[in-house]
Amino acid sequence: MTFRVATFHLGAPRGVAAPRLRIAVVADLHACRPVMGARQIEAIVARVNALEPDLICLLGDYAGHAWGTRTLTPGEAIPPLLRLNAPLGVVAVFGNHDWGDDRAAFRREAGESRWHRAFREAGIATLVNEARRMTAGGVPFTLAGLDSQMAHGKRAGDGEDDLGAVALDPDLYTILLAHEPDIFAELPDHVDLTLAGHLHGGQIRLFGRAWVCPSRFGTRYARGLFREGTRQMVVSQGLGCSGPPIRVGARPEITVVELA
Repeated sequence: MTFRVATFHLGAPRGVAAPRLRIAVVADLHACRPVMGARQIEAIVARVNALEPDLICLLGDYAGHAWGTRTLTPGEAIPPLLRLNAPLGVVAVFGNHDWGDDRAAFRREAGESRWHRAFREAGIATLVNEARRMTAGGVPFTLAGLDSQMAHGKRAGDGEDDLGAVALDPDLYTILLAHEPDIFAELPDHVDLTLAGHLHGGQIRLFGRAWVCPSRFGTRYARGLFREGTRQMVVSQGLGCSGPPIRVGARPEITVVELA
């Protein structure tokens, strides 16, 4: 498996003090054999660690969803992730396929999915509609995370996200982890940076156009850096595949965000 490292250098347009941070983003693993087995995940982990990030963010969709493949269980997919290492730690949120991989959770018969439970039992920190205050280089900031906006389907109200439950301090630089990028259009100005995945950059891009983007905004937030007012968002192309087990014109990527 070959993948690229895409790096974005950002400032703080709102004027609040931003921490000096190198953040490595791992999105959309879709762990399955033979496309994204344990060996491929181990290679990704080694490359992320070699980048020496201050913070590693996992943006969901750990469950496989590619045609003709076998989805890895949490017990197979998570152990390689335990070798991720960064001074400020590893923090995860969950995606729609992490809910869809668990029939009871998807049908609202369980309050969380087996991926939620497995991450907790493995000791990987998660942010499920919550925030934590952190400090980098003496500068405090907020790291927040939302659960999937499409946990139970694509209709309004089918998500498990709850931004209102997240305690945010407008006076601190705020980083929000959200699997799906759609929330960006609704965020208040004091959410300075949103990190998202979900769309795979379109996964298959023919003649420069994304083939499929499961977003209510179409291809608007397919990949890359977006700015709306003082708010910024980086959408990772991610690493795995959903549906067709191939990518065309949207290479798998580890995304790095550098704040200065």
